[in-house]
This record gives sequence, C-alpha cells and structure tokens, in this order.
Amino acid sequence: MGHTVTAMPARATTAVRKFLTTLRSEATERQRRTFLGEYISWVAAYRQCSTSKVTTKDLLDEENALAWLAAAQRGATRRRPGLEGPTARASTNSMAARTSSVNAFSRYYVHPLELVPPAPEFAVRLTPREAHRTLRLLADHHPSGMLESTWERSVAVIAAAIASGQGLSALHSLRLADLDLDRRPLPRIRVGDQWHPIVDVVSRQALSRWKTTHQALTAGHLKTLKGGNVEEFWVTTAPGRPRSGQAAPPAGLPAAVRTLEAAHRKLTATALGAPLLLEQFCPVDDEQQTVAR
Repeated sequence: MGHTVTAMPARATTAVRKFLTTLRSEATERQRRTFLGEYISWVAAYRQCSTSKVTTKDLLDEENALAWLAAAQRGATRRRPGLEGPTARASTNSMAARTSSVNAFSRYYVHPLELVPPAPEFAVRLTPREAHRTLRLLADHHPSGMLESTWERSVAVIAAAIASGQGLSALHSLRLADLDLDRRPLPRIRVGDQWHPIVDVVSRQALSRWKTTHQALTAGHLKTLKGGNVEEFWVTTAPGRPRSGQAAPPAGLPAAVRTLEAAHRKLTATALGAPLLLEQFCPVDDEQQTVAR
C-alpha cells in the first residue's frame, strides 16, 4: 500500500490547528499549541506581518526554526517574567519541548526537520520524609503578598501530588468526587482510575481546608452561571480580567494549568527561597534517592 501524504494547508495557523486535532493527549496538545503558536508569532514579528500571512512553508523552513529556537533560548520570546526577570533564558526542558513540537509538526506534513533537542534535565525528587516535612512547612506559613485562598489551593495541590505521586497534568482533571476524606481507616484520593490513600494528617487537613474554600468560592451566583455545582476540584481564587468589553469572570471557575503552575512557583519561591517543581514532591524511596544522588 502506498503512503498517504497529508494535505498541507497554505496558512500556518490552519496547518497547526489540523495537526493538533491528531493528538490524543490533552497535555501534549496544549504544549504543542503553545509552542507552535509562539513560533508563528515569532515568524510574523520577524517578517513584520500578521500571523495570518505566515505560511506553513515558513514553519517548515529549517533556518526559520533554528532562528526561532535561538531567540527562545535567549528569552526573546518569553511572554511572562521568569525567575531571573522578563528576558530570562528559557529552561533546557522548555527548549526540548519546543524542538519536539516543531519536529512532530514537520513529520506530520512529511517534511521532517529532525532537529536535535537538548537533553532534558530532571529535578532531584524529595524523599517521602523530605516531601512531608516541606509540605508541613508550607501548610503552616501563609506567605505575605499571596491571597489566602491561593495559598490554600497551592498547598492542596502539593498534598495531592505527595499522596498520588502524580504531577499536574494528571491532577488537573480532579473533581470533587475524586476526594474521599471520610473513608476509614484512611481517606483517599482518586487520580485517573486509581485510588491512593492519604496517609498523613497534614495532607488530609490541607485537602479538607481547600475543599471548604472551594465550596465558598463556588457558592451562589456560580450555580446560575454554570447551571449547577462546579465539580472541578481546582478553581480560580480571584476574579479574572475583563476581555473584549465583557465583565470580568468571577472567582470559582475551573482553573487552568498555567494558573496552578504560577501559584505553585510563587509559593515555593517565596516560602523556601527557591522554587521547587511540583514533580519534586512526588516522592521516591530513600534508597532510590541515595542511588540517584
């Protein structure tokens, strides 16, 4: 049987949308959309034209791809300030994700670039003892300058990560029904199809506290707005910004991954002096950690 060549739309934005529909993983689709959108915007700025004028061939041009990656690496495409300022260099892991995004896009349109990504860097994970000790510290100290409800949500995210061993891509889809705090002998949390026991008091209190705050944030007007209760476990803690002449959305709506990531980064950087990735709270055994070090 002959190979079916994927029809290639002329407009880059159309080509990216078509490519994204082929991805099964929501996390992968979100990542590819972000970085390919950044690539289109960079080409448009470089050519001083609108994004609608950027072609698919522009994205498949190796010189363009390498120039975009170089600009991203030195922080020229950054949309939000990094820990070292608004033009901080991109992390190795984000550069690897950019490279894999454009490689996957080019392979889909049968014009493989096969650019070599940098080797990913893996953060050292905490032992169970270290993870629980750090959670206890964060749960007991509300940093100044951080909304109390945001702090409570961020601590609960960490508690969920410690209990389940899962990162934010898996935890983001949690719903209220996935938390069973009344179960005996141990409360539990469900991530995907698997239940995980919540073995320590601090984690249970953190998740219970956030559940109470969740109820307060989603009460009243949101029932009319949503047509029912908000079942998503992670919700916004402050009103959003008004857009296109519309009123600002209220607090208590489902929170985006980037919202949870930003709050986690602020909490750990403020309380600990340096940020920790959420994955570092997904503990490994003490013996494994010793070998890894």
